[in-house]
Parts: sequence; C-alpha cells; structure tokens
Amino acid sequence: MKILNVIQGTHIGGMEKSSLLLMKEMTSLSHQISLISLTKLGLLTPHLAKLNIASEGFLYRGPGGILDFFNYRRSINSNKADAIMMTGHSLIGMLALIGKKKQPRVLFVHFHHEGVKPYWRWKVIYSLANKIFDNLFFASNFIMDEALKIHPSIKQKSSYLPNPLPICKLRTVKDRSFSRNKLNIDENEIVIGNAGWLIQRKRFDVLLRVCAEVKKSYPNLKVLIAGDGEERSNLEKLVIKLNLLPNVIWLGWQEDLEDFYNALDIMLFNSDWDAVGLSPLEAIQRGIPTFTSVLNGGLKEILSGEYSVFLEEKHDIDSLSNRIVESISNKEELHELTLRCRDHINIISDPSSVTQKVLSKLTKRGN
Repeated sequence: MKILNVIQGTHIGGMEKSSLLLMKEMTSLSHQISLISLTKLGLLTPHLAKLNIASEGFLYRGPGGILDFFNYRRSINSNKADAIMMTGHSLIGMLALIGKKKQPRVLFVHFHHEGVKPYWRWKVIYSLANKIFDNLFFASNFIMDEALKIHPSIKQKSSYLPNPLPICKLRTVKDRSFSRNKLNIDENEIVIGNAGWLIQRKRFDVLLRVCAEVKKSYPNLKVLIAGDGEERSNLEKLVIKLNLLPNVIWLGWQEDLEDFYNALDIMLFNSDWDAVGLSPLEAIQRGIPTFTSVLNGGLKEILSGEYSVFLEEKHDIDSLSNRIVESISNKEELHELTLRCRDHINIISDPSSVTQKVLSKLTKRGN
C-alpha cells in the first residue's frame, strides 16, 4: 500500500520521533511511504532517507502556511497514495486535502488544547477534521477528552493511540562511565537532568528549584539540561540566584540523547501542560529512576497504580526534593520498581501493536 504522511514539520521532537517510528514499522511491512512536510525539511531528513521515504518540504509562508496552500495541494494531488496520514493539526494542511479522491485518511493529534489556540479556532479545526478524516488518533485520553469537549461530534471517529516507542537497552555501568567521561562529569557526582524545549510551560525552573534543595544534602550535584528555547536567559538568571552556577551543565540541542540519558542518576520532568511527555518514558525505558510533576497531561494514564510514585500532579518543590533525596539512599528498591515500570511502558508503546491499529484503519475506511 502507498501511504502519504502529511506532517507539520520534521524536527526531532516527540511527535516527529513517534511518526518516524510508525513509518519505519510500516516500511518493514513492505508499505511504500512518502512524506510532505508543511515546513522546511529538518533533522528528520537523513532518517527518512535511510528508510527510502521520499520527502518534500515547504517554506510555510504566511499565517498557518496559507501562502503555500496551492503548493501543498499540488504536492498532495500529485502523490498517488492509497491512504493518507496527517501528523499534526494544521488547518491549511487539512484544507489542502479536500478533493475528489476518497482514499482512507487518519489524523494524529499529539498536542494539548488549553491555552494554545482560541476555542473557536479549535472548533473550526475539528469541524473540518470531522469531514475530512475517517479516524482521529489522540496520543492520550487527556487530549482526546479535551477535543471531545470542543467538538463532541468527532466521538465516533476518535480513539486513543499510544505513542510508539522503540525498546531501548538498559543503561549499563559501562555506558554511564563512558558518557560521563565525554561530558566531564565525575563518577561520584549525583546527576539530575531533563531534556526538552526551554519554554515556560515546560517548567525547567521547577527542576532548578528542586535541585537547589537536593544540593543541601548532596553538594556534589550536577544538573544536566539538554535543549534550548526562549526561557534560556531567564533560567540562567535563576541558576545564579539559586547558587547553582557551578552545578549546571547546558548541553543545548542534542540530535542523539544517549549520552544525556546515560549520565543521569535521576530524571526530573516537570510541565504545566503536555499531551504525554516522552522524555520521562524514554528515561524509564533505560532503567533510570524518573520523577515527574505535571499539572495537566496524559502521563498519569501511564504512570498509574504502583508507578504513580513517579508522578505528582502539582509542582511541590519540597515533596519532589525529598523524594529524590530518599531515592538516592534507597537505590535498589527504586531500581526494581523502575524495571517493572519499564516493562509496563514497553507493552503499552509496542511499535508493532500501534502500527497494526493504524493500518487496520487505513485499509478499511471508517472502522
């Protein structure tokens, strides 16, 4: 089957990584994939080339890419696809899909709704999506419930689809030593870190405030931050205010996060809003104890039951710092729980299972 993936962009964020893995699984099943990026081709491009996925990108001119509308439409119409996937909720991209051909179409939604766009705009997006797509997949029940409140008519077409995750090997002692040596981190230092966009809702300030408290018990602390964004300068000022300047290592954007993960003792993920949050799941997959605080998001759907010890639904600095200090002195017990959680995540996010769910919709319209 020839499948076209119309995607918002080809950076290496959570949505893009999930889409890449889905396409990889599909190509392994002998499906032919092509890709249209509504924005300029980015860091995902060499990975697409390795999979022999033909890709085309555009400049995304004008609000929402409206000045590239006819370019999108031309490219989509020239692609002789048997089925279409749209990754991300682009209004202009959806409009470009309108046409006579009635091949099966699915939409993947990876983003939360509150505070992102006005209610009326989401209403327009889902009204249009309801007409264009046979099925809508949401990365968490949390964002699906948000969407159903905005436009209840999509209920029959909507379903939860976990982000596929590759099964990562457990981080070894050798891995830890090798990566710490590359990053100039001593073996005896306690390393806490997080990776992602340095933006307000990602709450890297919580990471820093928690680490300032942990430092009181463990002066040999290092804080490892991978990523960049508009909050970088504010966070640098906070580092000075919290007396953490000698402790923080800014890695910037990393195409490969293996050294980042390998160097950690503890992962600490904090967010005000997130569809799910992939970096804490990736850390647990590697056997790294991970603590999180998320005010609004779907992570609690995965970190539930006995694994809820890894999650708080408020940014309580004292509670988080106390948990981390306690975990450092109770490594074995936490390690066993982390490994059980790892198995739990691998089952939920199995790429083969996720891919089969998508293919079942692409090969039979409306089911």
